[in-house]
Amino acid sequence: MNSPRVLVLGAGYASLAFLKALSVSVHKKCQITLISKSPLHYFSTLLHEVAMGASQHALELSKILPSGVQFIEDRVLEIQARSVRGQRGVYAYDKLIVGLGFSSEGFGVHGVREHTRALVSYKEAQNTHQELLQAIQACKGHFSVVVCGGGFSGIELIGALSDHLPKFFKKYGFDPSQAKITCIEAMPQILPMFSDRLVQKGVAYLQSLGVHLEVGAKILECCPDRVVVQKEHAKQDIMADFIFWTCGVRGNQVVENSPFLTSARARVEVNAFLEPMDMPQQGIFVLGDCAAFKNPLGKFYPASAQLASQMGAYLGSQFGLILEDKAPNAPFIFQEKGLICSLGARYAIGRVGRFNFAGQIAAWLKKYTEWKWERSLKVNP
Repeated sequence: MNSPRVLVLGAGYASLAFLKALSVSVHKKCQITLISKSPLHYFSTLLHEVAMGASQHALELSKILPSGVQFIEDRVLEIQARSVRGQRGVYAYDKLIVGLGFSSEGFGVHGVREHTRALVSYKEAQNTHQELLQAIQACKGHFSVVVCGGGFSGIELIGALSDHLPKFFKKYGFDPSQAKITCIEAMPQILPMFSDRLVQKGVAYLQSLGVHLEVGAKILECCPDRVVVQKEHAKQDIMADFIFWTCGVRGNQVVENSPFLTSARARVEVNAFLEPMDMPQQGIFVLGDCAAFKNPLGKFYPASAQLASQMGAYLGSQFGLILEDKAPNAPFIFQEKGLICSLGARYAIGRVGRFNFAGQIAAWLKKYTEWKWERSLKVNP
């Protein structure tokens, strides 16, 4: 009897956590294949640092995959019943784990695709770094960067820009004081996931760095040299030499291109066992950015690396039963361990349980969680 064919799509947090959680006995019972368009696992939570020139935020899959896992470098095009179509071939499966990454959500705003940069992959972040340096070199000493979106990703990007833009300006012989950073946010304040008190500390720190915060400003259009907003019932132009877009994310385009899956915004709603709601007990599981999973109040959790890695670890722990076509012995329950937003290398705000904290200690704790994840990937069974 042939071993079950287990196909894992994507090499992000969810997929790697799944593979790392599998027992040695499970590895021996099945044929596991990972398909990814890149030979790297990159830390998508740190793409803002890659856009500033960091090169250490990716690991070669060949060095971290558990032994026995076959890796195929291919771009997935469509998920079908019992097979997946890629650019280079068609891959059959008995069990399927969809762990593909996110894409940017433009919300229909005109000019987003043409005139802004969204950090959705390691390669795109690297390209953005080169484009940013070229734009700085081409400027005449005055340079304005606009970040659209004052959520988690946008503020972490602004923190990185605050750290690095002065260095880039000095490198090319310009006055760092002529670099301007503006954040545009439609809501009344940035970082709605944190308490008002923490947000005020974050705002005060960003303003001390010279960051301009335009809150309550709805983005109407992105142009080559400006962002058009509506604020207090009036249109305004915010001039820009370089525009980042961090206003939202959606699931992977592959999900949207797969009629086999029922999705909204390229995300598949999953049940308590991480199966598509309309396809339970079919050997198909959706994790991470492509999964829409409800909290106990019936609202969908926002996509995050923490949620993705917990999904992967859960599924890996239950996979021995799943291979035997048995039900998992417990449902998936997300347990938030905390949330920390970096505002550059030396400052962060965060919460762990009921405790809120801000400053250098929060920044160190953020670095520790990143190190802990990297270390876990380097330990092979």
